[in-house]
Amino acid sequence: MDKQQRKNYWYSIISYIPDLITNERVNIGVILGNNIDLLKFKIIDNPSNKKLHFFRTNIEKQIYQTSIDYLSFIVNKKKETLNDISLFDNESNVDLKAYLEHPLPENIAFSNTHFARTSNPKIIFNELLNTYVGEAFLQEKETTNISFKQNINKYFDQLNLINTKLKANLRIRPSKDLPLRFEMDYAFMPKNNEMSFIQIGPKQSQINEWYKNNVTLLSKNSDKFSINMVIKEEDYEKPNQTFKPFLRDLESDDRVKSTIVTNKDSLSKLVKNAGEAIPISEWNTEDKSYIA
Repeated sequence: MDKQQRKNYWYSIISYIPDLITNERVNIGVILGNNIDLLKFKIIDNPSNKKLHFFRTNIEKQIYQTSIDYLSFIVNKKKETLNDISLFDNESNVDLKAYLEHPLPENIAFSNTHFARTSNPKIIFNELLNTYVGEAFLQEKETTNISFKQNINKYFDQLNLINTKLKANLRIRPSKDLPLRFEMDYAFMPKNNEMSFIQIGPKQSQINEWYKNNVTLLSKNSDKFSINMVIKEEDYEKPNQTFKPFLRDLESDDRVKSTIVTNKDSLSKLVKNAGEAIPISEWNTEDKSYIA
């Protein structure tokens, strides 16, 4: 049985080159996939991380942030087309830049691709992170965002909203003319039959993608849906938090509202609205072309 479930996976170690003259590198992440139904990707997304001690100026940190934001963008874009013809049919080194279909930032490098056969890619992925990057260096910023999303999900689940009134991970297609898909964390349908979406605030490395997705949805659709941005207070108030101006720009559209969460009571209005919504089993979305 185990042999039948095992699949071939490719992986590569992601490095950053702070000085293109010396060409010295530091490992910052791992990418792993099988080009059919899985593409895992994780990097150090905080330029102040102690492993990145070589940054001497804020400009160097900004260059790093811009580089990894763009890398995250092209990897996430590739996830939308995982059923493309595989470039990894043979176990040999493959040009990952060709696979991702976009040029890489000049200070980002991939190692030669390697292959593994397993029924549990998560274990291999975590072992690669531990070996080549160091898990301690990656936990610094991921934990806060993940635990916040988990707590929100747990709270909604305790209220018996998920899969009754709230649909999780709803696929969105902003325009039938664009090859763009993304997910809303949650969605519900009020009595007025206009969709209401809930998005948890993005991680630092995903801000540009998050902004692009929402701008496209808003600009390509005139429907009176609403988008509720749920954001942890301490993330919103951080001095160097870069998504504030993006959020303010999105809120210039009256369909976008934000909820800054300090405790469970902060979600009371959203919970009330979701509780009064139409059951998922009674949804009619035929006139909502933006739902994939």
